[in-house]
Amino acid sequence: MKRRIYTDGVEAISFSEGMVRMDLFNVLQGKNNEPGKAPEREVTDELIMTSQGFLRSFSAMEKLVKQLMDAGVVQRNDAAENKPAAATAAPENSSPNFK
Repeated sequence: MKRRIYTDGVEAISFSEGMVRMDLFNVLQGKNNEPGKAPEREVTDELIMTSQGFLRSFSAMEKLVKQLMDAGVVQRNDAAENKPAAATAAPENSSPNFK
């Protein structure tokens, strides 16, 4: 049976002993929901994969970002802090994963 895991995003990514490790987080509802305050996060799971698996996943995510951009769901933000171009959410999307 397929297992489904919901996550609000990746809190941290590291490389240790030949494996890529990603700490997944969820936003705690009702905590620090004051205007101007970032909501509290809780690390819930760790995703561990080989570097080859990580690169395959990264490639798949890049393709999806391009599809989202082509569909107008996210847009490129070239002016953000003089960093290389990054995809950002359109204003109507309030998910912390697209900021």
